[in-house]
Amino acid sequence: MNKSILAVAVASLLPYAPFTQAQQSSADETVVVTANRFEQVEGKSLSNIEVVTRQDIDQMQAKTLPDVLRRLTGVQVTQNGGRGQLASLYVRGTNSDQVLVLVDGIRFARAAKGSVDFNQIPLTYVQRVEYVRGARASLYGSEAIGGVINIITIARAEDEGTKMSAGLGSLDYQELSLASGIKISESGQLNFALGRESDEGYNVKPIEGLNDGDRHGFETVNGLLGYVHQFDQHWSAYLNVRAYDNVYQYDTSSSSRGTHGYSEAQKDNLALTAGGKYQSQKLVSELLYTTQKQKEWNYVQSEGKDSGSIGELDQQNVQWTNSWLFTESVILAGGLDWRDESYTDKNANETFDRSNVAAFGVLTAQFDDALFEGSLRFDDNEEFGEEFTYSLGAGYQFIPQFGLKASFGTAFKAPNLYQQYDPYYGTKDLKAESSDSWELTFEGEVQQVNWSITGYDYKINDLIDWSPSGYENLQGETHIQGLELVAEFGTGIVYHQLSADFKDAEDSEGNQLSRRAEEMYKWNALVSFEAIDWSIGYQYVGKRPDGSEELYSYSLVDTAVSYYANESVTISARVDNLLDKEYQTARGYPAAERSYYLNVSYQF
Repeated sequence: MNKSILAVAVASLLPYAPFTQAQQSSADETVVVTANRFEQVEGKSLSNIEVVTRQDIDQMQAKTLPDVLRRLTGVQVTQNGGRGQLASLYVRGTNSDQVLVLVDGIRFARAAKGSVDFNQIPLTYVQRVEYVRGARASLYGSEAIGGVINIITIARAEDEGTKMSAGLGSLDYQELSLASGIKISESGQLNFALGRESDEGYNVKPIEGLNDGDRHGFETVNGLLGYVHQFDQHWSAYLNVRAYDNVYQYDTSSSSRGTHGYSEAQKDNLALTAGGKYQSQKLVSELLYTTQKQKEWNYVQSEGKDSGSIGELDQQNVQWTNSWLFTESVILAGGLDWRDESYTDKNANETFDRSNVAAFGVLTAQFDDALFEGSLRFDDNEEFGEEFTYSLGAGYQFIPQFGLKASFGTAFKAPNLYQQYDPYYGTKDLKAESSDSWELTFEGEVQQVNWSITGYDYKINDLIDWSPSGYENLQGETHIQGLELVAEFGTGIVYHQLSADFKDAEDSEGNQLSRRAEEMYKWNALVSFEAIDWSIGYQYVGKRPDGSEELYSYSLVDTAVSYYANESVTISARVDNLLDKEYQTARGYPAAERSYYLNVSYQF
């Protein structure tokens, strides 16, 4: 049983090494793609990167993507209830729509609503998650203010084998899944995954005497099919399709009117990707096309889905990315992005559409112990105009046990289609939000403890907010300052990852931003025996405002044990909210009580 770092591997803690293309890396080095949009060995970028592998996900027995993300440094997750309910996250205190979410390097469709509902994305076909803290708009464009989360699926995986899994748990939870990688020829690999998951849920927003006894559950059916063909040592092509169909219930009761409301939503998501890649010792060039379609129904459950609102999102992407090993110390990269996104209100029979074209470039260079990075990007959007963003960074390794790095970057967040075109509150001429950010990291190793201290400073202008007269750009500046402390070390059979996050996130009037805690502490641990892995996750989230009220601080513990009965069979158990704490991450939405899960998997 290979030991892996549970939940995170902070690449920035590793000492610098000479640049090289991914194909020249050794077998035991992890290759990441999110930091600079080309393949790099983990640790050879100035970005603060954390990686969650499939093995990590299995060891912690995570049931949802928020279960995974809440363990990451600087991430605060809020949920309006349990599985399937709205889940948002704040990275370094930035808004939930100021973090860019990618799936296999492609922007997840979100044009109408602005933020991604992470509770809807199934874990069945996730291979790993790459998380980059800090502004990356100079590479990716809109939304990459606080950071980037890249959810990488098994679509292009090279692993062979089949894994079947079944599980039961609290709230009548049930899951079945199948994932497989099959070598169908010397040149072709077929990957597929199927999953079904459901629970009966609990009352996510209890109002005494009005909705007593209600349960708000969730059900998903999802799948992925991918094929990769290697024509020769240089050329390859791939095609994949992924889909999910989710149904969940939510509360629409009104205590002020004394009315009971029990509503339901259904989301169908379909994405198709096709691409080709050329790879040599010095040049990597990739062209891909992706189309995504998401249809959503919201309705009173007793009246059926055709009685409510129906909306449809469409997004088309074309990406051409290139990286060139100019010298042994210098890499040049760049490319073009084109995106068309639309939202259709089926009830009003109206469609809103816009397109965006962009060009970007990246330079990374290392000279002895000094490392430099620079990137720039130009976006031209037919609705909100042109945006130019850039970032500069440098690092120096004084001794093998101590180094520093610093960066400055500009970023923006475009208004979404709902904010521009809603018939009641939309404002067509909204400006994009803009930000400037500084980041400084000291890092090193003392007594086999890898540590880092990162300070960051964000200044965000033209923040888009709702008002009774419609959406508008707010005057004044949102200012977020923070400090992140991270340490990783082993003690015997236990591997520890600790993080502390302190921040001052204020609006233009000096008020603490809603739902943003001033302090968070996290401890992730993996205890490895010969046939057993024991995962422990702890987090403390400080008090924070939510509207006119203040939410209490809370401590949350989850734990999981995996027993490897033999080479094929693994028996796992997980306990969520081990201490059975009563807490809320969003006002009026209590979290679930202590929950238990049991899973059996068979691999061949």
